[in-house]
Amino acid sequence: MKKAKRFLAAVISTLLLCPVVAAHAAEKEVILGGTPFGLTMYTSGVIVINVDDSRDSPANAAGIKENDIITKADGKEISTNEELREIIKASKGEDIELSLNRGKSPISLTITPAQNDDGEYEVGMWIRDSAAGLGTVTYFDESSYSFGALGHGICDKDTGMLLPLKSGKVLKARVTSATKSKSGIAGGLNGYMTDEAVGEIFVNTGFGIFGRYAAVPQGKRVKCADNEEIHTGEATVYCTVDKEGVKPYDVIIEKVNPDNDTGQNLVIRVTDRELLEKTGGIVQGMSGSPIVQDEKLVGAVTHVFVNSPQTGYGIAINNMLESYEKLGGL
Repeated sequence: MKKAKRFLAAVISTLLLCPVVAAHAAEKEVILGGTPFGLTMYTSGVIVINVDDSRDSPANAAGIKENDIITKADGKEISTNEELREIIKASKGEDIELSLNRGKSPISLTITPAQNDDGEYEVGMWIRDSAAGLGTVTYFDESSYSFGALGHGICDKDTGMLLPLKSGKVLKARVTSATKSKSGIAGGLNGYMTDEAVGEIFVNTGFGIFGRYAAVPQGKRVKCADNEEIHTGEATVYCTVDKEGVKPYDVIIEKVNPDNDTGQNLVIRVTDRELLEKTGGIVQGMSGSPIVQDEKLVGAVTHVFVNSPQTGYGIAINNMLESYEKLGGL
């Protein structure tokens, strides 16, 4: 039996800013999501999330900065924290040549590890190489076996930086309950993901993650709405917040701004009494839950307003699809 690992779904709060060019999505038919999934993701290189800024810190002396992405050490490609730690340990205090990316610029630096009080070599920085959690699928495109989810990117929880994807897996997951949101406190979906992979993540963008499933999932087929078709008024969000599985819940679209280039295209408010009773509104882990209006997929939930959890942002589906199309498909 495969061992299940429990997680509290993590919210990703920072979006990658990039321009949106309107595409025509109205004729595109997809399978509606609302189903939970687990994800494990490894970065391309390791990300510096913090630097000891004391004068005797090797990282500080070398000029390493927060958000730098270390790709090589002494000519060896780095993809995990452990690989870099082993090189630092083996250096015996000798210089290490690092290759890193700072924004879009490649940089080479030399760092000299120092011994700590325990006689171990260290450099005075904290790094990260992976992310894991629960999310919600927005749609599945049967023609290409591709899917879109979250409606925003997977970012480092400490720096807010969009994580550079090296590889990622979609895992079978189940939501069991929700911790309710309250004013000032974002709740979250509780559940577990198994080790059983059902797909792969190929792209992490500011407007969602995209990948492929191994098989066509069950679900309702709907057409996608053009931006100009979205309007204020009643709508439905499809999500999984407990053991009952995917269910439709009533929401109101209060504002529509499809040209907002951060992906904050919709303001939605939960009005469904059942959903409010279960979750208090929008909770962490609901990101990606599809929003349907006039029998068409119009967007996906992305963020909760922490001080007013009945309300949150959504991204227009056309902008999600446009982000995918810019990549030339998968």
